[in-house]
Amino acid sequence: MHTPESIQPPRWPITVLRFLLKKEYLEEIEGDLEELFADDIEQMSAFKARMYFIWNALTLVRPSLLRHIGSFHIQHHPAMFRNYFKISFRSLMRQPFQSFINIFGLSAAIGICIFTYAFSRWTYSMDQFHTHKNEVYLTTFYANRDGSDQQFGRSPAPLGAVLRKDFPQIKQTCRVEDRNVIIKYGDLVFNERLRFVDPEFLEMLTFPLKWGQTNALRDMNSIILSEEMAVKYFGSENPVGKTMLIKFDGERSGLFTVGGVAEAFPKARTISFHFLVRFENLQSADPSYDVTDWKTMVQATLVRIEHPEDVSIVQRNMAAYQNAHNAAASRDWAITSFVFEPLATLHQRAHRIRDDISRSTEDNYTTIYYLTAITLLMLALACFNYINIAIVSAAKRLKEIGIRKSIGATRSVISVQFLAENLVITLFAMIGGYILATHIFIPGFEYLWHFSMGFEFLDPKLWIFLAVVLVVTSIASGIYPALYISRFHAAGILKGSVRFGKNNPLTKVLLSIQLVLACMFMTCAVDFTRNTDFLSNRSWGYENREVLYTAVPDRSAFEQLRSKLLQEPNVLSISGSTHHLGKKHVTTLIQRPERAYEVDQLFVDAHYFQTMGIPISRGRYFPDEAQADQRSIVINETMVKHLNLENPIGHKLRIDSTEYSVIGVTQDIHVYDFSSAIRPTLFRVASPDITRFLSVKVRPGTQPEMYRILKNHWSSLFPEIPFDGGYQEDVWGRYYETIGIHGLVWRIFAFFAVAMAGLGLYGLITYNVTGRIKEFSIRKVLGAEAFSISALLSRPYTLLYGAALLVGMPLSYLFATHLLVASYPYHMPVSYTGVFIAALALVLVLALSLLIQIHRILKSNPVEGLRTE
Repeated sequence: MHTPESIQPPRWPITVLRFLLKKEYLEEIEGDLEELFADDIEQMSAFKARMYFIWNALTLVRPSLLRHIGSFHIQHHPAMFRNYFKISFRSLMRQPFQSFINIFGLSAAIGICIFTYAFSRWTYSMDQFHTHKNEVYLTTFYANRDGSDQQFGRSPAPLGAVLRKDFPQIKQTCRVEDRNVIIKYGDLVFNERLRFVDPEFLEMLTFPLKWGQTNALRDMNSIILSEEMAVKYFGSENPVGKTMLIKFDGERSGLFTVGGVAEAFPKARTISFHFLVRFENLQSADPSYDVTDWKTMVQATLVRIEHPEDVSIVQRNMAAYQNAHNAAASRDWAITSFVFEPLATLHQRAHRIRDDISRSTEDNYTTIYYLTAITLLMLALACFNYINIAIVSAAKRLKEIGIRKSIGATRSVISVQFLAENLVITLFAMIGGYILATHIFIPGFEYLWHFSMGFEFLDPKLWIFLAVVLVVTSIASGIYPALYISRFHAAGILKGSVRFGKNNPLTKVLLSIQLVLACMFMTCAVDFTRNTDFLSNRSWGYENREVLYTAVPDRSAFEQLRSKLLQEPNVLSISGSTHHLGKKHVTTLIQRPERAYEVDQLFVDAHYFQTMGIPISRGRYFPDEAQADQRSIVINETMVKHLNLENPIGHKLRIDSTEYSVIGVTQDIHVYDFSSAIRPTLFRVASPDITRFLSVKVRPGTQPEMYRILKNHWSSLFPEIPFDGGYQEDVWGRYYETIGIHGLVWRIFAFFAVAMAGLGLYGLITYNVTGRIKEFSIRKVLGAEAFSISALLSRPYTLLYGAALLVGMPLSYLFATHLLVASYPYHMPVSYTGVFIAALALVLVLALSLLIQIHRILKSNPVEGLRTE
């Protein structure tokens, strides 16, 4: 563990200060900074202290402290910089088209940059609001599953109580278990998720209450609500003292008094709740749940260790509890070790922990990498535009540069002048980028994904980030034009012998890179959009179009609803099951001589395959008298390959200590959405006593009518129980929405990439034509035809385009293919269609830009052109 003394401040700010500041001030400044850092590290996190250190260092970069750098002395010349800024404003107003191209491109890139910052900050601040985040740990264990050691977020039920008793280092423990229940208040009745916890839950995790008392959880009959649920049931009224009915199942229920309402949760969180009740109520809800049995699992056991360095002591002495569990549980769940995961970093590691309480994935962190790469590419596109336009348009300022040099301005002064002008342009672009980010990018993304990133204008880190972006972007886009333009001699400029900008090879290279990047973005946009259509039409492996489903509380409810539905002429088949495709399944282990294999498992009745339209490729389904076939299983083709079964029909497979005979093999079906590969899956005969789902197949075209009838029958039979069903084809509706967003995001990026490349190209051609207007006028006077003028103007750009696409098309194909393969286990067959569409779009942009300028030349008066200076 790190101690405050071992944490060092970042060194790069000191390096920057040593380069910029006068030597006589450095020793004192460095000493002061280190003292401030030592004070900060005692009062805040290491990350926060380092950020303050950087900020304090940056604030010391003042004109009065700066030293001589090369031949240029940065003096305190406010009048000089005021003059530069005036020139910048005048230049912006005098060249509106150039200004628009530069500001638009930089604004879009900076807007995406701010969006990336907001998303990254939200992701990395996840669960960081808890006061004791460095003291609270999730108890996890490792077990060998499917041939490898895997980490699980659950833990044995008795563990929490014995840990608190046996280890003085552990200050508090808390067990957490969730169950689906029905909650009723007055006429309001809903299916809800209830969280059973120990009273320490609200002390270990920081969820302050809006109304009520935190210690209300010590009352067995109290319930704590989230603010969202309080509004749902009670509106704006303070509900403390009100009574709510909780139905745990068809037979068990209880009355609970509202003891508190939590304040609105922070946006960046993975652990929260809707309803909290005392953990001991779990035994009333489920009498079979034995909290003293070591093979019984609880969803999470949280421990609070006041001194984090003591966690290693606790972890080294967990062998007794490991043995207690292994002696009680089956060998399939033998624990190999316990590990305590800090709450502060749980979100970052959660994707490696199965069944953890935070339910996080690594997608957000992967997205940050993608967004950072895209942001850098967009910034590069915008900077290339600026460099190209600045070099070409500088020809208009030759006289100004020459005069300034002739009256004594050095190269450094000219460079600083151009950098200052660029700083003004970038500042305008930053304002535009901030507006784009806060009014389009961030709210649009939040709307698409139905969440809030909690972006705040007054975030101090945002201002540090914006300052860095402003300086880096200004220098990156302006340094080359400033150095390039300032290197010419005044004499050459005033004699008119200097010609630059027209054939600068750098502009061609940068434009080519822009075209390659635009081609890559465009190809991704086309391919991801086409892939959305491909996945929308992909089969799930079964017929889901004419199937409706609903959850049922028990077998009695299933039979009542089934008898009603059998009277409907449009019903073709009805089945009952414990699990249901896309809604619920479990995993189990197949014991083989070489090792155990983990597979998905669904308990269904004999009519399930017919109702769901699951095709069988070998063998047979369960017979109608399925209860007599309890030792039979039906497996899918992936499982046949996974277990390497040559003749699966009749093959014996052992689950726990019982052997089952394979009677049929179904074609592969998707139990998960298309973001996961098909896993080995088996079906077993469901016990009628544990029927939890009803599925009904109806005649094609009658789904809406039958859905309404199904809901009506439910309302008449079970008025106290909310309906929890729908169309089977909508089970993965959110997935289709997600992949649709992927295509939309790429189309937005492609739009800005093509727009920036197109505007940059158009600007270059425009300046090229403006600079050669006298040449074209002479050619027209001498009788040049439209074709020869068009060819003269088009040739260099056509060649440049050809070379760029020759490189960009194969790169785009490889880039888009890699992204598709990395993003989707199942995707459309990769083809060159996207590349060709992208190339065609870019050629159209070139053709349009050239046609506009050719039309301008042909319509221009050559006499006016010959008068041009």
